Amino acid sequence: MLRILFVAVLLTLPPLVAGADDARDKSYFRAELIFAPGSVPARPSCHASTLVELPDGGLLAAWFAGTEEGAPDTAEVGARLAPNATRWSTPAVLVDTPGKSDGNPVLHVDRQGRVWIFYVTKERERRPQWAQCRIKCRVSSDGGRTFSPERVLREELGWMVRNKPLYLANGNLLLPIYDERNWTSLMFISPDDGATWSASAPLAGRGGNIQPTVVQLGDGSLLALMRTGSAHHRLWQAASRDNGRTWSAPVETGLPNPNSACDMVRLANGHLVLVFNNSEHDRTPLTVALSTNEGRTWPNQRDLEAGAGEFSYPAVIQARDGSIHVTYTYQRRSIKHAAFNETWIRHSAP
Repeated sequence: MLRILFVAVLLTLPPLVAGADDARDKSYFRAELIFAPGSVPARPSCHASTLVELPDGGLLAAWFAGTEEGAPDTAEVGARLAPNATRWSTPAVLVDTPGKSDGNPVLHVDRQGRVWIFYVTKERERRPQWAQCRIKCRVSSDGGRTFSPERVLREELGWMVRNKPLYLANGNLLLPIYDERNWTSLMFISPDDGATWSASAPLAGRGGNIQPTVVQLGDGSLLALMRTGSAHHRLWQAASRDNGRTWSAPVETGLPNPNSACDMVRLANGHLVLVFNNSEHDRTPLTVALSTNEGRTWPNQRDLEAGAGEFSYPAVIQARDGSIHVTYTYQRRSIKHAAFNETWIRHSAP
């Protein structure tokens, strides 16, 4: 039986009830490993988690796992945290393409309550390894327990997914994607809940930018932040004023980036939360930043992890009760989950 390892539980997570101002104002934080390192010996290496809140209020996380990144035995693995539970379910395979490496899962719950998993499959073994991928998806009508047969979104090799899609104010669904071959970002846009897709104009910055994370701002414009391979080691950003079809030229921000993924979410109150590696060279520390002015500045920052090793590829969401949830790679040996509120981000560490 899988033993769950819990770490860094700083405060008990209080229930959030509409109108409960005392609970909302009180700082809280909890964190735990979804599974103990080494407890899944067949797939000891894991990376690139994704996270959604299910219609029943539980959480579903997924990641890829295998003997090593890119190995033919790598599959999409997931676990769930039931409503009011403190322990995650035993990890189980969600998607496995026999003899091929699956990577970068992205979970999404549509307006019908169906759970989608977008992912990539490395179709060939030639290098560079991820440039041989196709974007695929499957759909679940039972909360992510079983999925439909795979559907290829784009036959062309080289396009990949990493961060969550979002519904825009005009009703369209926007899925951030990127091209591993030339390190440009772009967007898939669907007017019909994923039945059909079209691609945006590319976002091409100096040194390359990939793995965009996108939010819609109060005026309807879109803000994208992107990982970069540029020599300046900064996150890049771009904006769109036509629902993601065209974008401004990407420009550097003042936020460090060690060539690693980040993720961002717009809270119900309009504030933005960004999770990123706050370093020019290392995938540590992993930092949560808060912006109250739609991404112009990020003055409130607090580390989730600051030790040696790798803490990377975060996924961040806000649940319906207002709580903020993050999953991330923990030393490539587990996936960690943290839950907190905005007050915790604003408070300095004890």
